[in-house]
Amino acid sequence: MKPGFFLLLSLILMAVSASAYADSFEPQPHCYQPTQPLWLATVYYKNRYSDDIEKYQHCMKEFIEDQESAVKVHTQAAQKALKSWNDFAQKNNARQQ
Repeated sequence: MKPGFFLLLSLILMAVSASAYADSFEPQPHCYQPTQPLWLATVYYKNRYSDDIEKYQHCMKEFIEDQESAVKVHTQAAQKALKSWNDFAQKNNARQQ
C-alpha cells in the first residue's frame, strides 16, 4: 500500500481519538455556597446570609438553565445528523435496487 494512505489513516485515527475525549470533563457551577452564621451572629450577618442564599439560588438556576439550553442544542445537532444519515442511506438503497 502507499505511504500516503497510512499517513491519512493515522491522521484520521488521531482526530477521532482526540474528539472522543472532548467532553470528558463535565462543567461545574462556579457558585459560592454560603455558610450559615453562628447562632450568636448579629442581625447584619443573618440578613447577609439570607442575601447570600438568594444569590446562590440565582447562580445555580442560571447554571441549570445554561446546561438545559446546551442539551437542546446538542439534541438538535444529533437529530440533524441522524436525518442526514437516513436521507443518505435511503438514496443509496434506492440506487442499489
